[in-house]
This record gives sequence, C-alpha cells and structure tokens, in this order.
Amino acid sequence: MKEIKLTTQLNFIFTVVTLLTSLVFVIALNRVFDDFRDEQNIQQLELYFDEVKEHPAYPQDNEYNGYVIVQNGVVISSNNIEVLDGNYTAAQLADSLEVWPGFTKEETLDGETYYYRIDRRPGNLLIIVFTSEDYLYAVGNSFGLLVRVSFIALVVLGNLIILIWSRITVERVKRLRGEVELMTRNNYIVPIAIDGNDEITELAQTIEKMRREIQLSEKSKQEMLQNLSHDFKTPIAVIQSYAEAISDGVSDASEADVIVKQADILNQKVKQLLELNKLEYLKSQEEYVSIKIKDIIDNIVNNHKYRTNITFEVELDDSVYYGVKENFYTAFNNIIDNALRYAQTKIVIKLKNKKLTFFNDGEPISQNFIDQLFRPYEKGQKGQFGLGMSIVQKTCAHFNLLLKVENLTDGVMFTIEPL
Repeated sequence: MKEIKLTTQLNFIFTVVTLLTSLVFVIALNRVFDDFRDEQNIQQLELYFDEVKEHPAYPQDNEYNGYVIVQNGVVISSNNIEVLDGNYTAAQLADSLEVWPGFTKEETLDGETYYYRIDRRPGNLLIIVFTSEDYLYAVGNSFGLLVRVSFIALVVLGNLIILIWSRITVERVKRLRGEVELMTRNNYIVPIAIDGNDEITELAQTIEKMRREIQLSEKSKQEMLQNLSHDFKTPIAVIQSYAEAISDGVSDASEADVIVKQADILNQKVKQLLELNKLEYLKSQEEYVSIKIKDIIDNIVNNHKYRTNITFEVELDDSVYYGVKENFYTAFNNIIDNALRYAQTKIVIKLKNKKLTFFNDGEPISQNFIDQLFRPYEKGQKGQFGLGMSIVQKTCAHFNLLLKVENLTDGVMFTIEPL
C-alpha cells in the first residue's frame, strides 16, 4: 500500500480534529444559546409591550409580535393576530386573558410556545401583546448560518495554512534527505546547513555533528593505519634483516635475541589492537560483579616493581568497583605502563572512597596533547602508539567511571572515580 504523503496526513488530521472540536462546540453552544434566545425573545416582547403601552392608539407594527386592545369587553384594535397561528381570534384571546389573574402567560399549543404580556388600565382598558417562537427561529437561523459559514471558513483557511506550511516543511525535509544522501558520495566533506530555528534545524545540526564525527573517525582510522604501518614496519624490518644475516652466516645465532625482542614488541601491539576491539563486545551488566580494586593494583605493582628503578608508593582502601575484573586490570595496567614511561623517580597510587589516583613525577603533558590524550589511535608526546589510553577511556566509560588527567606542580595525575 502506497504511503500517504505527509501533507495529506496533516490536512486530514486537521480536518478531523476541527470537525470533532466544532461538533462538540456547536452542541455545547446550542444548549447555552437556547436559553439565551428564550431570554432574548421575552426581552424583545417586553420592549414591544412598553411601546404599545406608551402609544396604545397607534402602536408600531412588529414582524414577530402582535397586540389586542380591549375596552369594556370589546376589541377596539388588534394587529398581527396571525402570530398565534390561528389558535385564537382577537376576541377569543381577549376573552381568555381578560379573566387571567396575572400579568404574564406562557402556553404551548401544538408543540409551539406562545408568550403574553397583559396590562389592565382604568376604564376597563385591556392591552395584550403576544409573540410566538418565530423570533427564536429567525435568530437561530442567523446563528446557524453564521456558524456554518465560520466553520467552513475555518476548515478551508486552516487546511490552506496547513497545506502551505506542510509543503514548506516537507521541502526542507526533502532537502535534508538529499544532503544526507550526498554525504557518502562526497566522503563527508560538504557540511550540512538548513536554515531555521526548529526541530528540523536541530536534526540537521545533529546530522552535521555526526558528519564531523564520522569525518574525524575516518581521519583517525587513516592515521591509525599510518601509525600501524610505521610501528609494525620497524620491528618487521629488524626481524627480517637479522634473520637474513643469521641465515647468510653474517651474524651469530646468539643475536636471535634481537628477533625475539622485536617479536615481543609486535605481540604487544597486536594485543593492544585486540583489546581495543574487544571493548566493543564487553559483557552485559548481568555478568558484572563487585571487584576489590586493591587486589588488582597490588597485583600490577608486584609485576612491575622489581623490573624498574621507579619507586611505587601505594595507599589503598577496600573500595570496590562494579564490572569485569580483566577489563579493570588492563585499564589500570595501561595507566601504570604510561606512568613508568614518563616518571622520573616515583609513582604514587591512592584509593580512598572509590576515588583512584595515579601520580607520576614526570614532566607535564602539553595542553594540546591533554585534549587529545584519549582519542583512539593517538601517539604520545614521545611518539609511542597511543592505543593504551584509548583502552583506558573506553573501559571507564563502559563502567560509568569518570576519567581525567591533570598537570600538577610536580608531575601528572590520572583520576578515576564513579560518575
């Protein structure tokens, strides 16, 4: 089934809502207006009654009212008796109301209501004015016509406005769709720009932000490939040259240690790449457990402290993080590896109330590099391949931990704590 156009949907919805709203409005208004018209009818009869009383000899004709003037039981004047629809003659009306005890009367004959006002004067003079529901019908018809015209005008004008607005909106959406389709063709180079200050503009801005992030990601991947090529090329070249030298008898077999060392370097880089990729498939929260951070840090420090001249100062409480132990181990180990690379004499690790800090007394990090430190595939200040810090950042983000780095007066400190 072919989808209905957005413009048609908007017009249909507007028309249905307008019809339903108008129906409820007209029903409610008619109920109120019926009472209002009854009161208006009585008031207009009252005005006519006052006029006839003031000028009984020559009262004004009125389309909706009539009168009968009686003296000594004889009708001396009458007008518009047809208002009573043949239910009374002037004499019959006079006979009926001459003995009526009140000054007003209301009666219903054949489903129609009639209203009377009576004035008794000295000299046996009786003035009777009367009206039917004709005035109500006239006012009601005028009101109904006004409602119908207003309703039709509302629907037509509303649909016209919706049509114009929806076409403009749809055109903007089509333009945005075209811009998005062009992104892949122009390699995300051309910016997306949509005028306005509404949700479509916000959507365009979000897509533009996505475009910039994709462009940055593509650039980072290219840089990664270049870095990988460079970092892998050197140890591979060394391995190849030493292997050829040993094979040709130029070098002694004992120098195979160089090959082993370079193979270890390659192995470490491959592990980092695998670890970074593995972060995309971390276990679900159902498999998380409470991890005692002190045990992980002590294990890492014990693995390093006898292999370096750097002094470790460790002060840890029993705080726990919620997550996966092996991921925490890799992240903390990467931070300590980084600290060992830059520290001059010591590394201080503290854990208190779930706030974990790693301090080293190395040279400060340049501000430009701090801003990019955790970006994937970045190289360090000394040119090292920067996957380690990316692994740390992704791990912390996955387990809802805040990671930050700052320069202190005498070194650099990394801080990890729950959000």
